[in-house]
Amino acid sequence: MALTLTQDLAGLSNAKMREILTKFQRAATSYALNSGALAIGTTTTKVQIAAAIKFVIDGVYANKAITDDAFTLSGTVTADLFNVFVLTLKADGTATARMGTEGATRAAVVWPTVPTDEVVVGVLEINPTGTGNFVGGTTALGDATVVPNAVYTNVVGYGLNVAAFLTL
Repeated sequence: MALTLTQDLAGLSNAKMREILTKFQRAATSYALNSGALAIGTTTTKVQIAAAIKFVIDGVYANKAITDDAFTLSGTVTADLFNVFVLTLKADGTATARMGTEGATRAAVVWPTVPTDEVVVGVLEINPTGTGNFVGGTTALGDATVVPNAVYTNVVGYGLNVAAFLTL
């Protein structure tokens, strides 16, 4: 017999309920207001913010100015596999690229966990189909030999931060 939501919640302690509700609140009050027009940076192994991003984290308004080489990629994507780098900002403007776990297909990629004090502003998908692996920080995003097939997705509105509350 399936349990109802009320029955599931009835067994939780008040502390656990507060933790769950806090994570929902943060996820619901953290989002990008506009696209950062993400693109290859001046240093071709990095990602730039080509348009100033305005965003909210836990209800606090912040912004990040146009920045060449904002996101530094780290990690290797094996040739012919797929992976993602989730691009986040903190309220102080700190930019982070978190790499997922590669998979043979897009659907097999395991996305990284995003802390609740950061907002997702973009996702970079990498699927090298050339003659070698993509090495973050070394391989140019437009490399004609490795062919990283870099696809940029700007996240506007509620992003992947909603996944943060699932790590209970």
